[in-house]
Amino acid sequence: MSTLQPQTIDLLHLGQAKSMSAHLMGDVIVDPGCEQTIDRVLDALDGATPRAILLTHIHFDHAGGTGALVERFPDVEVWVHERGAHHMIDPTRLVSSARKVFGDYFDVLWGKVIPIPEKNVRVLQGGEVEGPWEVAYTPGHAQHHVSYLHRPSGVAFTGDVAGIRIDGGPALPPTPPPDIDIPAWHRSVDTVAAWEPRGLAYMHFGQTTDDVQDQLATLHETLDLYAEAARKSADGMEMAEWIRAWVLERAGEAGLPTYYAAGPFEGLWGGLDRYWKKVDAGELEAPAGLSSAPTIDESTA
Repeated sequence: MSTLQPQTIDLLHLGQAKSMSAHLMGDVIVDPGCEQTIDRVLDALDGATPRAILLTHIHFDHAGGTGALVERFPDVEVWVHERGAHHMIDPTRLVSSARKVFGDYFDVLWGKVIPIPEKNVRVLQGGEVEGPWEVAYTPGHAQHHVSYLHRPSGVAFTGDVAGIRIDGGPALPPTPPPDIDIPAWHRSVDTVAAWEPRGLAYMHFGQTTDDVQDQLATLHETLDLYAEAARKSADGMEMAEWIRAWVLERAGEAGLPTYYAAGPFEGLWGGLDRYWKKVDAGELEAPAGLSSAPTIDESTA
């Protein structure tokens, strides 16, 4: 086993501890976070120059600060899946779409999203192996999601595909729109499990080292549970109340605010609702064994 182990960087997003983390693995940064928190990454580098930035996917909380880092380190290589690479090179449409949702609050949440020169971008498909790193395509949370295995240490960097988990609490799936695909997500969890990693490192929050396979197995169950809850919920607020009770039972009053900060509950219904609409339209595969009962608003319309 490699003596090199990942360093978790608490990004203290909006001042909240343990809601978002980047990881430093030697001279490699995995998911540096947004521009608003980039100083935390620079502090962790402590004057060192990174060789590469590995992005699991291009959501702003994971990748929004990448361009700001490239400005400071113009020779750094950025790894990103082919379905997200063009948005990192020219983020105009991505930012414009997000501003319609967040309005002026976008700047408070994420800061600037700076384009990355094409020469810095290494486009991935999944299946690549370079040096100590292995890449797997792991969609389900996002269609541009990849995971990385650092083979000498046995640590898998899983972005959001291994779920949100804080201080050994429950693992829950972050399910914002627009790309949620439950069967694909199950397959991606199986992909990570097949690596038989000795550790998981992820954005929300930190690392798992003692019960890796248990976390992955439990996430399978929770994915289906959340998908069915969304199918039966009328809207985001109803789903949020269900999630709040679910987290409270498993993480307690002390854990509830941190879980909420890591993935605001009201935002988790939208991706699952969109998924079910695509299932109903025949555009996506239905999850095996789950109820096909209509949502509350459909059944009472």
